[in-house]
Amino acid sequence: MHPRVLFFLLLCTIPLSLGFGLMSGSLPLTPIEVWYALLGNNEDTASEVLWQLRLPRVLAAFVCGGLLALSGVLLQALLRNPLADPYILGISGGAAVGALAAMLLGAGLATTQLSSFTGALLAIVAVFGLGFRHGERNIYRLLLTGVVLSAGCGALISLLLTLAQGEQVKGMLFC
Repeated sequence: MHPRVLFFLLLCTIPLSLGFGLMSGSLPLTPIEVWYALLGNNEDTASEVLWQLRLPRVLAAFVCGGLLALSGVLLQALLRNPLADPYILGISGGAAVGALAAMLLGAGLATTQLSSFTGALLAIVAVFGLGFRHGERNIYRLLLTGVVLSAGCGALISLLLTLAQGEQVKGMLFC
């Protein structure tokens, strides 16, 4: 299939998926109800549910999914390897170590999120710092460095979960 046709078909699915997201939920809405609520022609329960709950969530999910896809494409293009992802490069492991360390210390939600971001940032700096030596770009060394860092983060995650108290472990695993 030609790339332009594929791109056009992809563009056509965007409004369909957004519409499906707006219609689905504990209060099912018909396409007509969604249309009238979007136009602002009525002030009923459907309009409240759409504007207060569904539209912000559907748009946030759409933007978040698009940004995750973009980050995956950028990693794969930068490393010229279709296997490159945050798990192989250790980014996810670094984020998990940061978040679990903050939870173990009893930090709040904002501090936990900041620690997670910091852990991911430190992991990617470590991978790129160790993977590129003396200005030499070796993609294979970079990927292997990420795999090693990911394994090390897995060990740190196990250590942090072992150090946590019983109830704290539930919160760390299922939060």
